[in-house]
Amino acid sequence: MDNKNKFFNRNFFVRSLTILILAPIMLLIIQIGGFVYYMTVIIMAILMGFEWNDMLNSAKDIKYKLAWKITAILYTATPCASLIFIINRYQGHKIVTWLIITIWITDIFAYICGRSIGGPKLLSRVSPNKTWSGLLGGVLAAAIFGYFAGNYLASEHPRMLIGLTTLLAIYAQIGDMIESWIKRIFDIKDSGNMIPGHGGILDRVDGIILTAPKVALILAFDHWHVF
Repeated sequence: MDNKNKFFNRNFFVRSLTILILAPIMLLIIQIGGFVYYMTVIIMAILMGFEWNDMLNSAKDIKYKLAWKITAILYTATPCASLIFIINRYQGHKIVTWLIITIWITDIFAYICGRSIGGPKLLSRVSPNKTWSGLLGGVLAAAIFGYFAGNYLASEHPRMLIGLTTLLAIYAQIGDMIESWIKRIFDIKDSGNMIPGHGGILDRVDGIILTAPKVALILAFDHWHVF
């Protein structure tokens, strides 16, 4: 089977259709903000918690369950609290939009480059489908987006914003790898089946796990005026 056939498969079209439906809805919710945004983040946190609970209950011979429960609380609460913190800061709506689009662009181009170019695996024991070409493609696409995001956010230091966007792309991919590692420990393919072509909520939001808290910290101590 050639790369073209591996790329244009049923899963690709299901994933693409899901993104085309959900992406505008998410961007609209961010722009509306307020109660609608808060409730969306809270519901997302609750659903993530349910998925964690299902994973723990279905796991066989899993050790340190209490430690995993504490991890689950931090894993879900920290990024969600960060998203609420961010949107209440100056240009908060724009910053959340930039963050989410950075993650989307990284994921999309990592998928496209990984599938079409292939090559050496990134960390096959954790995620056999991840490649260096996918990582580099996703990060490069995010860096280009960071260049254009400078005008959108009216950044005083656009070069720093490009660097930050690039760094967040790397962290988004690390978050993806962490999610893959957790699923391997629990011996499951997806955290759930709520989102067609993507699995569960945890599978879809793994990019924000590490990135949202970092953006929140930068905003809390933004001496560099990146935004």
